[in-house]
Order: sequence, then C-alpha cells, then structure tokens
Amino acid sequence: MKNLFSIIPPDFFKPLNSKYKNQYADCLLSIYNSYRSEISYGVDREAIVSTLTDYFNNRTDAISFDDDISFEKDSRSKAQKTINFLKDCGWLDFEEEKNYQQNVVLTEYAVPFIRTMHDVIREEETEYQGLISQIHAVLQNEELYSKPYQFILKNVVSNTEQLISSLKKLNISIKKHIDKQTKNKDLASVLDMFTTYNDEIVSKSLYRLKTSENVGKFRQSIKINLDKMLTDPKILKDLVDGYMEIEQESDASIAQDKIIQMIVDVKNAFENLDKIIEDIDRKNNHYMKNAASRAKFELASGTNQEGKINTILRYLTEASAEEELVPEELFNIFVQKYVSEESIKKIPEKKTYEEVTAINVAEMLTEEEKALKKKLLLDKQMARLYRKKIESFVAGLLKDKPIIMASDIPINNRKDFENLIYIRLFAIESLVYRVKKTDKRIKTDKCEFTDFEIIRKQAGDKNV
Repeated sequence: MKNLFSIIPPDFFKPLNSKYKNQYADCLLSIYNSYRSEISYGVDREAIVSTLTDYFNNRTDAISFDDDISFEKDSRSKAQKTINFLKDCGWLDFEEEKNYQQNVVLTEYAVPFIRTMHDVIREEETEYQGLISQIHAVLQNEELYSKPYQFILKNVVSNTEQLISSLKKLNISIKKHIDKQTKNKDLASVLDMFTTYNDEIVSKSLYRLKTSENVGKFRQSIKINLDKMLTDPKILKDLVDGYMEIEQESDASIAQDKIIQMIVDVKNAFENLDKIIEDIDRKNNHYMKNAASRAKFELASGTNQEGKINTILRYLTEASAEEELVPEELFNIFVQKYVSEESIKKIPEKKTYEEVTAINVAEMLTEEEKALKKKLLLDKQMARLYRKKIESFVAGLLKDKPIIMASDIPINNRKDFENLIYIRLFAIESLVYRVKKTDKRIKTDKCEFTDFEIIRKQAGDKNV
C-alpha cells in the first residue's frame, strides 16, 4: 500500500496550516468552482487571477508571502502571489498553450482534497436509496457481464463503500445535534428544532430506506447475484482477468483472492446495514426524548410553586420602597401552561374478587380429528405455489419437446390461470426453462393474455 506522504509534495499542507489558512482555503475553493463549466481542471491564468482579485477586493486585511517581512495590499498582487504560492506547494500547475496562453491546472492529488472540502462545507445529503438501486441495477444487467470487473464489481464496491460511509457519517453527526440542543437553548429554539430535525438529521432518503424503499427488498437479489459471481466459473474467470488488466496484477491467484474478498466485503456490508440503521434510530430517539424533556421543563418553569414564588420575589425586589400599594401584577392569575401527569390520575379503586364458579377445560381432539386437521394443513401447504413446483409442472408439459406455447396449456379455472402467471414470473430465475414474448393476444371465455413461448433452457440462454 502506498504511503500518502510519498505521493504528495512535502509542502502540500502548508497553505492550510499557515497564518492565512482561511484565505488560502477560500482561494482553493474559488479556483475549484471556476472549473465547473470547463472540460478539465484547467483555466486560463488571467481568468483565475480575475477571480481571486475579486475575492481579495472584498477583504481589507493584508497578507504576507515572505514570512511577515513585507505585506501585499493590492488585490491583484495578492491574487498573483497566491497562485504562485499554491503552485510551489503542489496544489496547482501551469500549462503552456500554443498561443502562449498559460493555463492554471489543479494537480491530480489536489482535486480530491478540494472536493472533500467542498462537500464538507455544503453538507449535502447522500441519496442512500439511489446508491442501493444502482448496485441492484448493475448486478441485474446481463449485458454488463461481458466485462464483470470493469462494468459491475468495481462500481458495486465503490457505491457500497460510499453508502456505508454516508450512513456512518449520519450516525456520528447525531451526537453533535444532541449537544447543540441541550446547551443554553430557550423554549422557542427547542420547539423550532422539532420541526427542522427530520430535514436536517433523519433525512427523507433514510426514511425511504426503512419504509417504501426498504433495503430488504433489494438485499436478497444483490446477495444472489454476488453468489453467482463466486459460483459461476466463467464469470469468476472474467472477474480475475479484468482485475489483472485494470489493477496491473500479474498473479492470477492473488487477483482471485482479491475478487473473493471484495464480494465478501459487499455481502457483509449489506448484512450490517440493519445494525447501522438501528443505531441511528436509537440515537435519534435519544435526541427526541432530550428535546421533549427540555420543552417540558421550559413549559413548567414559572408555573410551578417555585416559579410563582420567584416571580413574587422579583416584583418585591423591583418595587420602590416608597410605594404604598402592592403592585397589581402580583394578583394576576398564573396561566398553567403545563399540567403535571399526577394531577389527572384516576383515584385507585379497590378490587374485589368473586368466587370462581368453574374452570373451563380445553377440549381434547381425538386421533381421527388430529389426522383430519393434519391432512387439511398439508393440503393447504401443497396448494401453495413454489418455484420448484412450477418448474416441475413446466418440465411435465415440455416432456421431450423443446418448446410449447402458453396458449397450449388448458385454462379451465382461476387456478390454471394463476399457474400461467407464475410460469411467466418464475422464468426470470429458472434454470429449467425460459420464456419469450409474442405479439399474439389470446382471448377465451375464461381469460385474456398475451401469448408467449415456453422454451427448454440451454446453457447461455436469456429470457426475452
């Protein structure tokens, strides 16, 4: 594994650790934002100078580039020297064009650092469900299996790491908000936080992750496709070949170990998702209880006995000694904003126990009744449709035939039509048969459907 400090220049962090770190950070972000409309991280130097000059025009403080020996006050001069300083530290580089134009380019190791700074400041919410659906869609796309490492596994690993990292970030950020709401907050602030909390912490994406777009809906399919990568010799070989090509690995056994570890890590990550979400819920509930207690305390203060006495004492302290009359405000009625739970409790009632007349004894089934009940349960269970049962049913229909039409299957009742529906649905994952749609519409006195072919599956076949 490469060492970070063996890649970046020795003075790389100097701008962010200097006396003028705020100015340098602002300049780096301004330069980064200048590249948004460009096709690369390179812009004409004069445009960058103009951008930084505008920035320094809004600041009145001087800045020194010679260890506080001399200070620059001119904004354009500050911009020029800032660019040169960032270049010397390894954040920027210069490129000469044919027309003698000089471009300012962000270095390859500067881009991820500035992008992270940018994301931290914006505090953008991650669309967790978008990541999971992308993972699921990529694994389901048969066309991408021509190069499974490049097109599938590499993206799956990256999106999984981003998903887990984002949820962990949300998890640790809740503590910050707990501390924020318990320190020196008045009632209005606490109540406001109730209304904004779900938008700031328990995001809409996380809510969907647990309800309508629950990760459980995708997890099983994702695990099946990952297991397929490990068990299918051709896919595994293609994964190893792709890893060796992309990651420049010459040893096939090492490449295979890496592939297996990547797949296992993704599976483990999806297994642990529920634990992370449960921990987020636990901390969220703790936050809400603290906020509720805070609001309850604020509502109660001033209306209980201690609060009323304090109010009277404050009036007496503020009243002038020469005043003969007691302030009228002392006789105001206190509005009870909070009602104690004890004040609305019911008076305990004495319980009386009547004499027990009889004890009902459960009826015991006879052996014949037990056998009949067992048979009814077994018949009900056998009546349910499973994939293996449908595959066995289709195999019986095909027999020695390579293909039959769905319209050839007799449909005499609702059960027969349900069998036809399940044949169509289970074909997606069946190893026995596949289906192919036609444009022919079948209509009988019992039902109406689009006809399709039921074809005995061969190696390499795909559903259409």
